[in-house]
Amino acid sequence: MSAPDAPARQAPEVSGHRTGGPRHRRLLVLGANGPTGRRLVQQAVACGHQVQALTRHPETFPLNHDRLRVIAGDATDLDVIDSAVAATDAVISTIGTAFTRRPVQVYTASARLLVEAMGRQGKRRLVVVTSGGVDTTHRPRGLAGRLSRSVLRNRIGKTVYDDMEAMEAVVSASDLDWTIVRPPGLTEEPGTGYAIAPERIQDPFMSREDLATALLDQLEDDRYVRRVVAVATPGLRVSGWYMFRREVLKR
Repeated sequence: MSAPDAPARQAPEVSGHRTGGPRHRRLLVLGANGPTGRRLVQQAVACGHQVQALTRHPETFPLNHDRLRVIAGDATDLDVIDSAVAATDAVISTIGTAFTRRPVQVYTASARLLVEAMGRQGKRRLVVVTSGGVDTTHRPRGLAGRLSRSVLRNRIGKTVYDDMEAMEAVVSASDLDWTIVRPPGLTEEPGTGYAIAPERIQDPFMSREDLATALLDQLEDDRYVRRVVAVATPGLRVSGWYMFRREVLKR
């Protein structure tokens, strides 16, 4: 007897920029001072959101707007999270940290506080960013892709990816209206429109500008509520040396 066919994966949907005003007007952004967080905040205020930007270093935050409130604090501080969640309708977490061999807990610690605070206060919509590297079943194309994944996921970035994976477990076990977004290698290239599909996309890179757009779009789109989605910028290509400098050396 022949083996049954594997279920077909949904083809990626290619999206551009959203249209219309925001449904969730009050937005809390965690990791707001990171390279993705800054782009997200900039796009959010331009789209009409009232934005709270949480950062440990408000003195270095480069944006200023009438609809923007910069909050000084740590995403693993219960009082800070409780206060910020109380004044919001939706939360997007773009928290990130550098690769290290030491244990990493910032993803799970912040996720637990968010889930608890949002549950207590009756807030529903949560979008979190992890990484395509969390998908341990994915086998990248080509020898270079497989070697890169092996080195980053299992060696250089192991503690970071392990904590991202644990964060996904915390979020997905909650009864919130959550979406987990997994981008591939991120670049500073201008956005050209993104692709999105459940769980996996083959394109290996994504513009941070496109990622910010994709995150905001999730607030207005219920199709991926309580789902893990992969996103990417179709056709984007950068050198391996560029990604090594950005992802490993952080330069």
